[in-house]
Amino acid sequence: MSKIELLNRLKQICLSCGNCPLRQSRTNLVFGEGSPDTKIMFIGEGPGRTEDQTGRPFVGRSGKLLRGMIQAIGMGENDFYIANIVKDRPPNNRPPEPEEIEQCVKFLRKQIEIIQPKLLVLLGKTAVRGLLPSVSGNSMESLRISSKNIGFLQYNNVGAFVTYHPSAILRNPLRKPEYKEDFMFIKGFFNGS
Repeated sequence: MSKIELLNRLKQICLSCGNCPLRQSRTNLVFGEGSPDTKIMFIGEGPGRTEDQTGRPFVGRSGKLLRGMIQAIGMGENDFYIANIVKDRPPNNRPPEPEEIEQCVKFLRKQIEIIQPKLLVLLGKTAVRGLLPSVSGNSMESLRISSKNIGFLQYNNVGAFVTYHPSAILRNPLRKPEYKEDFMFIKGFFNGS
């Protein structure tokens, strides 16, 4: 089976999952999108209202910022894949509960296994908590800095790079220079790998 076929099959399984209460309030499953042959996979927290309405990840205000940053470093729509720790919108855009993460992250793990990226870009603490719980107690700043040493943080032998979730930048624009610096690091990885 091709990667696209495997992802479509996984999406159907995900659609029928009823293990967490988030499914009951969803409008659309937000599975993920992008190139299944990418080197770089961006991982967020969970869908917001716009994402729930459209079924697409990162298309609201945060998504516009993220996609703009990705475009600014020369990556096109076919150069990356975007997914979230949870596939359904938590009420009022709250962070997902540990039990919700536990039930849903297995689908993300399978997506990573199918896609086989070379770098995971973890957007914020929830993404870290979902995939690298052993380091989730560290500050964002220490995770950002230490993850620039590719190989320091890994998920199943895939390098993990930590940066802010775009919603954190919208809330605190003073962090935008650090965010730009992080995306220059991603650009260097993209161009060098």
